[in-house]
Amino acid sequence: MTKHNIATIGSTRKPFTCLKAKVIYALIVLSLYTTCGAMAAPSAESQSSMQQFKVAKAAYMQGEYDLAKKHLLAAVDSDKSNWEAHYLLGLVLGQEGNFSLSIAHAQKSLAVNPDFAPAYSVLGRSLAEAQKLPEARQALEKACRLDPKSAGNQCNLGAVLGMSKDFKGAYAAYKRAAELDPKYVNAYLGMSSSLGKQGDKKGQIEACRKACQMVPGSALAHAKLGLLLSESGDIGGSMSEGYTANVLRLKESWNDFLGTFLTAWASVFLVFAGIFAVIFAGSKFKPQEGEAVLRSFFLTFYKDKPGRFVVTSDRLVFVPEAFSAWFGSTNVSIQRGQIESINYLSTVGGGTVSILTRDGSVHQFRMPLLVLDPLRSLLVGQGIVSKEPSSEAPQAATEEKKEEPVNEKNAEPEVKADGEA
Repeated sequence: MTKHNIATIGSTRKPFTCLKAKVIYALIVLSLYTTCGAMAAPSAESQSSMQQFKVAKAAYMQGEYDLAKKHLLAAVDSDKSNWEAHYLLGLVLGQEGNFSLSIAHAQKSLAVNPDFAPAYSVLGRSLAEAQKLPEARQALEKACRLDPKSAGNQCNLGAVLGMSKDFKGAYAAYKRAAELDPKYVNAYLGMSSSLGKQGDKKGQIEACRKACQMVPGSALAHAKLGLLLSESGDIGGSMSEGYTANVLRLKESWNDFLGTFLTAWASVFLVFAGIFAVIFAGSKFKPQEGEAVLRSFFLTFYKDKPGRFVVTSDRLVFVPEAFSAWFGSTNVSIQRGQIESINYLSTVGGGTVSILTRDGSVHQFRMPLLVLDPLRSLLVGQGIVSKEPSSEAPQAATEEKKEEPVNEKNAEPEVKADGEA
C-alpha cells in the first residue's frame, strides 16, 4: 500500500510539475514581450503612419500632389520619425515653392536617416531656390557621394554651380551626368549652357546638337538648338530644328505649361507666319486717339525679352509678347520729340538699334537683319535717322542752324551769345 501510495503521489506530482513549468515559461515570455515588444513589433501609430505614407506615395505617382501632401502631413503627425514621409513631403513642398518648409522636412528625414541621398538632393535644391548656394552645394555634393551613380544628383549639382558662376565646375558635373546616363537630355543642355556662359558658342551648339542625337524625341533639345542656330545666322538649320520641335510637341500633352511655351518657341522656326500667329500672340498694341500705326516688326528683343516694335505717327513702341508680359515685362514708349539720335549696329546674325533720348536714356533693341533693314528704311523715310551717316553731317547741321533766321524761342539765346562774344 505504501508503494501504491507512493506511486499515486508520484503520478500526481509529475503532471503538476509539467504544468508549473509551462506557466513559468509563459510568464517569462509575457514579461519579455512587455518590456521589448515595442521594438519587436511596430506600434499602432507607426502602422498608421506607414499606411498614410503608402497612400501618399501612390497619389504622388499619379500626379495627385495635393492628396499626397494631405496624407504625408497625417503620416508625419502620427510618427515624427517616419523619415520617408518627411523626405517625400519635403519634395512636394519644394515643388510648390514652399522652400523653407521643404528644407525643414528634408532635415528631419536626414536626422533619422543621415545616409539617405534623395533627402540631400531635395535639401540642396530647396536651399538653392532660397539663394543659399554654399549650403546647397554642400548638400548636393553629399548626395553625389552617397549615390555616385545618380545622374540627377550630378545635374542638380551642376545647376547650383552654374548659379554660383562656377561654369567650369558646372560643365564637369553635367558631363559626369551624361556619362552616367547617356540618355539624360538635361545633362547635355546643361553642358551647352555652361559652354555658352564661357563664351564657347561653337561648343554650345555642338553640345545641344549632341542632345538631339542622343535623345531625338526631346522637343526641348530641338527647340534650344533651333534658337542657337538662329542666333548664329543659320536660318535654314533653325527652321529645320524648329519644325522637328513643333511636331514633337504636338505629340505630347498640352497640359504641361512648359510644353505650351516650347511649342510657341518652336513655331518661330517652323515658318515666319507661325511667329505672328503663335509666339507673339498677345503682344497687342492699341494706338492712342488720333495716332496712326505705320508698321510693326516682330522678332524684336528688348532686354532679352521678345516682342514687337511698333512705329506710329507719334511714337516708337516696344510691346512684349504674352509670356514675357506674364513675368513683368512692360511696354516701352518713346515719343518722337524725345529722340536725340538713333544708331544701329549690324553683325552677321543680326543687329542692334540704339535709341538715345533727350533725358540721357539709351534703349537697345536686338533683331535679325531681316527685321533691322526694313525698320531702318522706315525710320529713314520718316526722317528720324539720316540715311547715310557721315562725319560731315554735324558740320552741315551747324551751318544750317547759323543760317536760320532769328525768331521766337531761339532769339534770346543768339543775342546772349553775341553779347558774350
